[in-house]
Amino acid sequence: MSVIVRNPKQEELATVWEVLCGAFGEEPRERFRRQIWEDSTFELEQIRIAEVDGKIVSHVWVAERPVFYRGQVTLPMGGIGGVGTLPEYRGRGLATLLLEDAIAYMERKGHAISMLFTGINPFYARLGWADFPEWRFRLQVRRVPEKSELPDGYSVRPCELEKDLTDLKAVYKSHAQGLQLSLCHARPDKFWLDGHPQYLGLKPSHVVVKESASQKQVVGYACAFPTEQGLRLSEFAYDPQHPQAVVALAIALAREAKADGKDGFVEGITPFMHPLPQILADLTGATLWHQVSEHMMLRVNNLRQCLELASPLMEKTLSEAKADNLSGSFCFSLSQPEQKAVLEVNGRKVKVREDDSAEVTLSVTPREFCLLFFGFVSAWQWRHLLAHKGIFLDDRQTALLSLLFPTHPSVYWGGDHF
Repeated sequence: MSVIVRNPKQEELATVWEVLCGAFGEEPRERFRRQIWEDSTFELEQIRIAEVDGKIVSHVWVAERPVFYRGQVTLPMGGIGGVGTLPEYRGRGLATLLLEDAIAYMERKGHAISMLFTGINPFYARLGWADFPEWRFRLQVRRVPEKSELPDGYSVRPCELEKDLTDLKAVYKSHAQGLQLSLCHARPDKFWLDGHPQYLGLKPSHVVVKESASQKQVVGYACAFPTEQGLRLSEFAYDPQHPQAVVALAIALAREAKADGKDGFVEGITPFMHPLPQILADLTGATLWHQVSEHMMLRVNNLRQCLELASPLMEKTLSEAKADNLSGSFCFSLSQPEQKAVLEVNGRKVKVREDDSAEVTLSVTPREFCLLFFGFVSAWQWRHLLAHKGIFLDDRQTALLSLLFPTHPSVYWGGDHF
């Protein structure tokens, strides 16, 4: 069997499309068409194909998806999608071969991390990806709020994308920054108008408008899709300078979820403890349910790069905490892929080194590192995840880690998938 791993040529994209449909079935055919021809981030070099005896039979896409870290720093990220092989060629290691090639490509491109979504987590764990939690919420509206309950000066109307686009982009960024969100896509401007993300859910349906004497300003939005039982939300955001925007949005969504005799269920992906689901539940007398799934997986391609990009935020936090007398050093030793980096703190200054000379060595799995780095657990919780390995952090070290890696929410919205 002669196998060649390469990029496709422009004239081969129609064949690549058919290979994807052959691997995944006919249902996602339209999604794959838009992925190839209606995504402005798409480049031929991102596609890795396996050619067996002259026939294209396997595919991997490395999507360009930089993400926010705590809403203020951008981490270069490669999104792994469309990992598929024609049925008659499975079991020959082609997907593994392409993923290894994709990892090398991401290293060349400088992608600090990688993300994928899957139901076969152990397959990807062998190559360094680790499970990472995603939050979803669900509630049933019991009391329908009246329109008269809208906050003064706020209204909700259907989105007019061309008219609202500039405001929507500003709200998206201020929302990520204000809530210190990690993992949400640092979107290029063109991306909002692409057919691929719109097909996946980046389609604002409701906008919140704040009216003052001089202007009308969009200060919140939601991408809401009708279901048989109510509404499904693929994304929502608001300007934290306008907290009443969440109340207005919650009222509008609750009313729509109960319209036309529907059962009033509202569900969707969410950052943990986001105000919108909380306020929706409070306003409607609903019981709020949260579910955690781990279909998302993350890979730390470059440990030092992650720490270096985050270090200005660490210094900012230390400065705000007036932590002039704090010092310490931690050697993060990642098990897969094997990497080491030292994080050294001296007063308000943070330095990242590649050697292993530090107060304490933290031998961690990719999952353990990501849980701390992306704010899912506090340092005070995290130290107990390491204790069974004989790694013990004293209170001073834990307090310092809690400043360097504060808990914060993360989310990856539906329309940004790959």
